[in-house]
Amino acid sequence: MKSLVSAFILGIALLCCASPILADEAGKKAKIEEMLQLTHYDQMMKQILEQMKGMQIEQMKKTDMPAEARAQSEEIQQKTMALVADRMSYEKFKPIFIQIYAEVFSEEEIDGIISFYKSPAGKAMIEKSPLLMQRVMPMMQKVTADLQPDIQKIIEDARQKHN
Repeated sequence: MKSLVSAFILGIALLCCASPILADEAGKKAKIEEMLQLTHYDQMMKQILEQMKGMQIEQMKKTDMPAEARAQSEEIQQKTMALVADRMSYEKFKPIFIQIYAEVFSEEEIDGIISFYKSPAGKAMIEKSPLLMQRVMPMMQKVTADLQPDIQKIIEDARQKHN
């Protein structure tokens, strides 16, 4: 009986100690959600998917293929992008983002990040990020396009080596 009472008291003590930890975790999670909201993470993910789609369309325009093959390729691309958009939706990734941010950043760091994004400089960073990406993407596309011949050569060399 004494051991049962001791176990009960120990259990209550552990629950009392765990409650602040759980509350701290809930508070940290709420702060991370606020940070994601302030940075418009949902919109950013949509933009990334749209940019991926645009890059695929541009790449397809550059290829010489018969009309029937192009139509089939476009259909495949549309279905693929719909699948990617579904699987990589913000709502599906949000718990993962929260978990990763919670593991990487302390609560104090999250507080600092939130303060930054609420500041005029942080707001400017958020507002101007799409413009920044618009200017960076063509440069990235050019670099990618410039790499294509080298990538093709690597593929051809590998095929010849294994044939």
